[in-house]
Amino acid sequence: MTNAVAGSVLGDDCKLYYSATLGGSGALTEIPVIIDDNLASERRAVESNCRGDAEIGELIGKPKHTISGTLLVKRDTAGVGATFSALRDAYVNGTILHFAMATGDITHIGQYVFRLEGRLKRFEQSNPDNDTVKVSFEVTHAGENTYASNFSTVTA
Repeated sequence: MTNAVAGSVLGDDCKLYYSATLGGSGALTEIPVIIDDNLASERRAVESNCRGDAEIGELIGKPKHTISGTLLVKRDTAGVGATFSALRDAYVNGTILHFAMATGDITHIGQYVFRLEGRLKRFEQSNPDNDTVKVSFEVTHAGENTYASNFSTVTA
């Protein structure tokens, strides 16, 4: 395997992949021409304020992860049509997909990867005048899916 390039990681080099095969073992398809992909992760918190406490505390719970991004629809770019259709159909049918968000080519040693299996919570198509058609989407963990979202580094 090739090693990831040393130095700063630019957003332009990052990649987002999906697969209809669940469990993290299926072949991944890169989502081409994506901009502004984002991972949001936060833990639920509940304030604890009991008599006799010196200060208010917070009980920290389980994390909630969300992946979002914007696909630019360009007919002359390989894979865009198939990806558009796959994401749209997954949204319409409520299908769970496996997503992998990487700091570069997922086959290169040293890349940082976040994996999540979830449903498209939002699918928004924008058709602006004199501009590229854009599809913004948001993916959140499917509650009944047992795959644990995870962070990793490619090692082999």
